Amino acid sequence: MGQMDPHRPRRARGGVVPEAAPAAPSPRRRRRRIAAIVVAAVAVAAAVAVVISLGYLSRLQGTFEDNRNVIEGLEDLDDDTAYRTPEGTTNILLLGSDSRGDTEQEYRAITGEGGERSDVIMLVHIPEDRSGVYVMSIMRDLWVEVPGHGEGRINSAFSAGGLELAVDTVEEMLYTHIDHVVTIDFEGFSDLTTALGGVYVDNPRSFSAGQRNPAFYPEGTIRLQGSDALRFVRERKSFAMGDHVRVENQQLVLRAIVERFLSGDTLTNPERILDVLESILPFMSMDGSLDADTVVGYAMEMRNLRSSDIHMFTMPVGQNHETSGGAQVILPDEEKMQLLQRSLQHQNLDGFMAYLEESEAAEQLQADREIGAGPGSFTGGGNDAP
Repeated sequence: MGQMDPHRPRRARGGVVPEAAPAAPSPRRRRRRIAAIVVAAVAVAAAVAVVISLGYLSRLQGTFEDNRNVIEGLEDLDDDTAYRTPEGTTNILLLGSDSRGDTEQEYRAITGEGGERSDVIMLVHIPEDRSGVYVMSIMRDLWVEVPGHGEGRINSAFSAGGLELAVDTVEEMLYTHIDHVVTIDFEGFSDLTTALGGVYVDNPRSFSAGQRNPAFYPEGTIRLQGSDALRFVRERKSFAMGDHVRVENQQLVLRAIVERFLSGDTLTNPERILDVLESILPFMSMDGSLDADTVVGYAMEMRNLRSSDIHMFTMPVGQNHETSGGAQVILPDEEKMQLLQRSLQHQNLDGFMAYLEESEAAEQLQADREIGAGPGSFTGGGNDAP
């Protein structure tokens, strides 16, 4: 048997045979190496996430700028009323119009109002600490002082002097400052609810809407999408307190939209958010200062906001009234109006809403007592009771 070649250790091609195997690393060095790898991986992942988020943010801003409509003449609302609100407070006047062709002309003929009108008037108040959002509905038939035009319905300010007069009227009525104005056509509700995949509303009362092919809305939790959502927010003839209930229904749908938008399946779906923007922006117009950078800034400040932080209520009003011209209007409640003005100045709408709740409960209790004290009822007590 011939002589065998001496054993040679395995080595990489072109490498050098080591004289001796290196000592195994200590457990401490191994842990440090693993930790370094993990940190590096996290850093790379974070960098990728930042690049992706910046790219998405850029798309979001581009979509907003490409689709937004700017209101001419309202490039800047920073006027001499700014001192009325604390630094950092934001007030947005939200106006909704409901253009419906012949029925709109019929309304104008009855009310004597010409030009455009606003069927939805809401003040969106965001305090300095961004702890919540307060949405206050204002009745469109509220009888107020319209600057330079005397007394009139609050929604007549839009037709009498455009959005500038509408802003002045609300600012004087509430003794506050409006930072931004947003208008929206009701038709936008249809596409918006569709883009969100439908919204869910807890309907407190059953009713039908529309005379041709009426839609029925049962009491309880219902899903609204497209034309069904549009009919829901439009209807008022089915209710004895028509405009009051209509405002309540508008608040219900608006809250449902906010809840749906803030839900996990929307916020974690970038394409759905872009679809929502592209669906609603064509139906919206806004002042020039409400640009993409400003909106993103607000969104970052309120990124921890939840649907429970959105508070909605209707501005308290007084009695129904018939003017000398025969128009049916609603008078303001002067006492509560003054309290509302102070609450806005001191950023205390939480306290104002609590006061409203207690006040309404007391008024309801008094009304129940008066009904119980009607003819034939017994209100006495003690030993004289039968």
